[in-house]
Amino acid sequence: MRNITNELREIAEDLLESKKVDVVLGYAKGEQPYQSVPFAAKKKEDVENLIFDIFSYSSLSKYLLDDMYRGKKVALVLKGCDYRGLKIMLDESRVDRDDLYLIGVECRGVLEKSKLKKKIDATLFETTLDLKEDKLAISSSKENVEVPYEDVLSPYCLACEFSTPHKEEVDIILGEPGKMTNKELTTDECFAEIGQIEKMDEEQRFEYWKKQLNRCKRCYSCRNACPVCTCRVCLFDRENPSYLDSDTSQLAQHQFYHVIRAFHISDRCVGCGQCSRVCPENIPLHLLNQKLIKELNKFYGSYLPGVDEQPAPLSFAKADDPDPFEKEEK
Repeated sequence: MRNITNELREIAEDLLESKKVDVVLGYAKGEQPYQSVPFAAKKKEDVENLIFDIFSYSSLSKYLLDDMYRGKKVALVLKGCDYRGLKIMLDESRVDRDDLYLIGVECRGVLEKSKLKKKIDATLFETTLDLKEDKLAISSSKENVEVPYEDVLSPYCLACEFSTPHKEEVDIILGEPGKMTNKELTTDECFAEIGQIEKMDEEQRFEYWKKQLNRCKRCYSCRNACPVCTCRVCLFDRENPSYLDSDTSQLAQHQFYHVIRAFHISDRCVGCGQCSRVCPENIPLHLLNQKLIKELNKFYGSYLPGVDEQPAPLSFAKADDPDPFEKEEK
């Protein structure tokens, strides 16, 4: 990761100095330990703040929709899942490829802090991390240990098939190719909770999701962090229709919001896991999304948003499409 950071700073300085771009959108260290936050380098002096590491979670392409970047040439740092989100925006003509310089990075997956905290007997402030091949070396004043990287890797990354953008999709690739992990898991194996929820009867499933979704504070962090939730004006920010209620005391409205949002992105979700990662209530929203993806694949065949070239399954209809309500009508 250190090499990627060095390479990134070199290419960013060149792009800004040569005026090939107006800004480089990447990551910088946050105020908390092992926190990487979005950062815009606009001049040579900013470049030394740029980093890329195993905590670079956020997808940056959504920032392109901000008015401050309109009409500007922007260089964008992209992991594989980030490129998938950007490709959807390009296909929908939300952004112009000619205004972009795409910096793909070799991604070996991002670390899940909750898993890391279970491995250490110290705070993150007291801990030093070093990624070595497929091991993560963890050092603190209390202990020095090495753990398999896959043990602390984000579950979303364990099932990722497109960790790095293809070289023909971007302007440059930084880093060295490498396997994310020696353990290859299917989506079902990574999200085994879905199978457990499917075994519940209807009432149990309803109670499970009601308990989860009723914790929502409607902070909209999930929507704001989602790389494919890109409507300029969200339905839930409108004053009309009147059946949408911003009153956070209405628990049913929380359920309504999440179900509507899950359907809205069901054939667009790139599986980055940001929705669950940023949720202050730790609601497992990714399970809702993965379940809908599973059902869509069952009805319409396998489809990978931001990878496959054919239209998204819910963006068009055919006369012989399966009708899930046909049985009920009979």
